[in-house]
Amino acid sequence: MPEEREIKMPVGDDFALPDLDGAVEGTHAVDRGRVELSATYWDTDALTLLHAKLGLRYRSAPGEQGKWTLKAGDRMVGDAVSREETNFPGTPDQPPQAVVDVILKEVGEVVLHPVARLVTDRRTVDLVVAETRRAEVADDRVSVRSGEATVLTFREVEVELFDADAALIDAVMARLRAAGAGDPESTPKYVRALRALGHQIPEKASA
Repeated sequence: MPEEREIKMPVGDDFALPDLDGAVEGTHAVDRGRVELSATYWDTDALTLLHAKLGLRYRSAPGEQGKWTLKAGDRMVGDAVSREETNFPGTPDQPPQAVVDVILKEVGEVVLHPVARLVTDRRTVDLVVAETRRAEVADDRVSVRSGEATVLTFREVEVELFDADAALIDAVMARLRAAGAGDPESTPKYVRALRALGHQIPEKASA
């Protein structure tokens, strides 16, 4: 699976994403604007995938084809959480067989169904060096839904690292902290949603 590395930082409602242009010499910030992301997470009644350090979601955005994402494992690399992540095409009503086959090898045969739905208003800024995207900063306003009701809202900034060196990471983190972002927090959105929906999730659980 390809690796995903990201740093999450909590921010308040009054947080304003700072200017990230020139965070280090030669870095340009490209604002990609806002998009609404709808994500449905699947698991078993006993949260078998979560306890096996797996995460499965279907996510879509207006005007784009939705996709399934399977995440596996987690380890800390500095302030970043590193996970393996693979995307699969498919329709939202049922996980594609390719995903089911991977899960079957990891946890055996299970009955999967939706367990949490999140709607995220995301503003994304790419950090580009010599036309290569080195990192992505996403300002996320998240709503956890139960039916049509919203049971939790929160806001966080995600810094996703592609080929960012330490100098760029430090410079971006310094600007975000100066703007009011909190200390890095590794809890996934999915786990925060499950807790808001009444599930008892151990502090070390992640997906």
